[in-house]
Amino acid sequence: MTDRIPTGCAAVDDLLGGGFERGAATQVYGPPAAGKTNIVLSAAVEVAADGGSALFVDTEGLSVERMEQLAAARAAHPDTEAESVDELASRLVISAAHSFQEQEEAVQDAEELVDAVELVVLDSATGFYRLERTEGDEGETLRAVGRQLAHLVSLARQHDVAIAFTNQVFSDPEGDRSRALGGHTLDHWSGAILRVDRFRGGNRRATLEKHRARPAGESARFRITDEGLATTEGQ
Repeated sequence: MTDRIPTGCAAVDDLLGGGFERGAATQVYGPPAAGKTNIVLSAAVEVAADGGSALFVDTEGLSVERMEQLAAARAAHPDTEAESVDELASRLVISAAHSFQEQEEAVQDAEELVDAVELVVLDSATGFYRLERTEGDEGETLRAVGRQLAHLVSLARQHDVAIAFTNQVFSDPEGDRSRALGGHTLDHWSGAILRVDRFRGGNRRATLEKHRARPAGESARFRITDEGLATTEGQ
């Protein structure tokens, strides 16, 4: 396996210095339908195609059809280790969480599988936080999310795996653009932060907002296709 986990999109991988870093967590955030899940799911499929395994904690209702579509496209590639779509898909461990409590349990249970995987995905870290939070307990719910990420980062450092989690946005009344939910709490546990935006024609832009070895502010454009992620022409 490589030192980093590729996302399956050359432009995004270049932006991240080769892909998701092992021993750290990468936050992928943006508005709905921007492409966050496609990026982390594509990375999980890349791991499986290279002969490894990935744990995918799903709180968003992952499209099995989309997963199978990506797996089929990758299995057909000549450099894929898997001999069939079924073999590739068998290396993707999907843990579905239907509540914040189940998300907590799935994150804790990751410890039991971490020695057998290269990548742990949490998609998303804040979906249930947004639903669960109230004016009275918002702080405690956010702290709980922070503890989940702290646990995952600890596992990443101990077992040399990569962590990738998606995050949602909220409208900042004091600014002119949306911001990532969780603010400094989630930023603290993120070795890298990637913002994803969608534009007309289905084009996407990934912007690097934090990285330990690369300058913030750089961006890459890509498209989501039936086969996966593709660098936009002229990138």
